[in-house]
Amino acid sequence: MKPISGMDCNAARPSVPVSGEREPQKIQRPEDGSQERRPKPVMDGYVPEEEQEPSGRYWLGRDEEGGPKICTVSTDKVDREIRELKEQKQRLEQRLDIETDETKIKELEGELAQVERELSQKDNDTYRRQHAAYTFSS
Repeated sequence: MKPISGMDCNAARPSVPVSGEREPQKIQRPEDGSQERRPKPVMDGYVPEEEQEPSGRYWLGRDEEGGPKICTVSTDKVDREIRELKEQKQRLEQRLDIETDETKIKELEGELAQVERELSQKDNDTYRRQHAAYTFSS
């Protein structure tokens, strides 16, 4: 067989063996006429597994007919709570504007500060998501 590069591979070898060196042994093929046997390559195979229980928190199930259950999210309760706090804040501000007694003014300012703190905690998307009502229907 001729090398691809066109170089003579035997050019670097001496024509006469050097003393003390053995010549490379030639590989002998079996004489019985059987061809060389190569192992078959290992192939991946599909092994079906049993269906496992879902491990997720929000896994949707199936109804009696095999259809997926539908999840609906309602933030009505949270929205109502926030609307009531805003109305209460507005009422307190109106009462504060017309009040003349110093002790009542301090009392109303304290209530107003409490309502504003509560409103700042609840009037955001994170609070709505955490306190939403999730219902599953088919």
